[in-house]
Amino acid sequence: ALTALAHRTRTGVGQQVDVSAQASVISALAHAPTYPEITGTNPTRSGEFIPGRSLTGARFRVFWKCADGYINFIFYGGNAGRRTNEQLVAWMVERGAELGPLGDIDWSNFDMKELNQEEILKLEEPLTLFFADLTKAEFLGEASVREMLGYPVSTVADILEDPQLAARDYWQKPKASEGDTRLFCGSFVMVNGKRPAVTAQGIADDGEIRRLMESLVSGQKNLPAPSPANNDLALDGVKIVEFGGYAAGPQIGKNLANFGATVVHVESFSRPDGFRVEYPPYKDGKPGVNRAAMFNFFNDSKHGVTLDLKKEEGKELARRLLTWADMVIENMRPGVMERLGLGYERMKAVNPGLVMLSTCNMGQTGPRANTPGFGSQLSALAGFCGLTGFPEGPPTLLFGPYIDFIASTMGTTAALAGLDSQRRNGTGSWIDLSQYESGLHFIAGALLEAETTGNIRARAGNWDAMAAPHNTYHCQGDEWLALSCWSDGEFSSLAETMGLTGDQRFSSPVARRTNAAQLDELISTWCEGKGSDATAASLQEAGIHAYPVNTIADLFTDPQLAHFGIWQKRVHSVVGEHHYCNPPFTLSATPGDILGPAPCLGEHNEIVFKEFLGISDEDYKDLDNLGAFD
Repeated sequence: ALTALAHRTRTGVGQQVDVSAQASVISALAHAPTYPEITGTNPTRSGEFIPGRSLTGARFRVFWKCADGYINFIFYGGNAGRRTNEQLVAWMVERGAELGPLGDIDWSNFDMKELNQEEILKLEEPLTLFFADLTKAEFLGEASVREMLGYPVSTVADILEDPQLAARDYWQKPKASEGDTRLFCGSFVMVNGKRPAVTAQGIADDGEIRRLMESLVSGQKNLPAPSPANNDLALDGVKIVEFGGYAAGPQIGKNLANFGATVVHVESFSRPDGFRVEYPPYKDGKPGVNRAAMFNFFNDSKHGVTLDLKKEEGKELARRLLTWADMVIENMRPGVMERLGLGYERMKAVNPGLVMLSTCNMGQTGPRANTPGFGSQLSALAGFCGLTGFPEGPPTLLFGPYIDFIASTMGTTAALAGLDSQRRNGTGSWIDLSQYESGLHFIAGALLEAETTGNIRARAGNWDAMAAPHNTYHCQGDEWLALSCWSDGEFSSLAETMGLTGDQRFSSPVARRTNAAQLDELISTWCEGKGSDATAASLQEAGIHAYPVNTIADLFTDPQLAHFGIWQKRVHSVVGEHHYCNPPFTLSATPGDILGPAPCLGEHNEIVFKEFLGISDEDYKDLDNLGAFD
């Protein structure tokens, strides 16, 4: 909606925003959709392991039993993992733990991409014993001090007691809740050091909706006269610079670039974006900075430049970029931009309208602000992994850094709100987005339940407190069917289809949940041997919630995704033709698009610095000779 609002502010033209829930989930699949066409393989669920880190197809363990639950720890290679691995070994030595093969590794050259499964298992053996004696709190405390990657698997009770959240005043009591002592998740961002207050428990009536909308568009009374329809995009003219890498920051820039913003992604030849060098798949299985499908998937439609920020010439060019820009998006560790001379206070002095969006694990403040981590671990700290899986089994990892995609989607909203405020008021802002805090909004119900009743939700497989049946059922071959009934009417239609009419074991919602195991067995028998597509279609015709369980490869032939235009092919100069993913929403008058393939490393240096910043050919050559673009 804010994308359409930005276009309306500029042109006076309104339009409809169409959001696909299905495509929204697609946008959180990490780079899984790159595998079918790059490697010919089809990613599948892997429980307590993570695939996709090794060219051999080997898996790394994610969850480790500890004294009071589970720890999320994954071996990383390259710059991302060097400090963690070194600190882990040092910690083990201090505690007198057996190192095994861990003691023989030069971590500065450790490359997990080439390891086979046998080698990985040998590396992981000593950790099983080491982690078993630790509590979750011990691990988190030591990992924070040592600046290691890894987090405990939190319960909702752990989250409610987290001192990082308390220090940042995350838990909020709504202003309009006299006598109500309940605490709710606060805003997922802090703006200029302050967290916006939660003003109400909910929207009470149409009048309140109207008042909220009037507040949203206040200051926009004098819109330009509607201009004739044209081919521009909603965010044409918006200039954005990105510092950082991986997913949480760059996906925000991608979403904005797909609707016309000019986005410049800054890297260096010595420290390219980690998605270029650390993770498969690669074109033809050969690693290379311009062969990585994972990088391409999150960076289409952008300009790619390189700057050596260790050199003053590189820093000065970075400052010029921030003077040119409307917004900077950065997902570095807290304090890094300041140390580079690119912090918000310094830059707003020369560009008062600059909006800076800083997104990191824990936010810019608090006792654990400097604790590193990736979304794969942060999803555990934020409660997702502890709530995912079967009761009798271990936690389960959602594919990839799931919380990154929550944060980047919410970050896109925050970025657009910052730009809207800039255009209305002429001033910039500093947006502090904690990926951890963003993710907690997605388990807000479980947190409120624990806070008010003391009930701590746990893993429950596919069971649901309201719907019954609510599960997936095997059909023919490798096909599965997802099916749920949310009312007596729906179940009546299912019972008639299956020949279960009159069975008293399933006569009410309570009875169906009580006898869920028997009901699942009957549905499984009925589904066995059937085609999932045809079965889902017949059940949908009868008004029942049912859909085939798509594999990753199936997504490219899913008719609804095709209709929505989610997948678009573009030709990359090294990888060749492959699919890119559109954002999960579209606009009726100015739909977004994949404006170009992802950039090769430093591909647009001359365009950005000569054309955008106006640097002369002679000055550009001098800067190049000084290593500014290294």
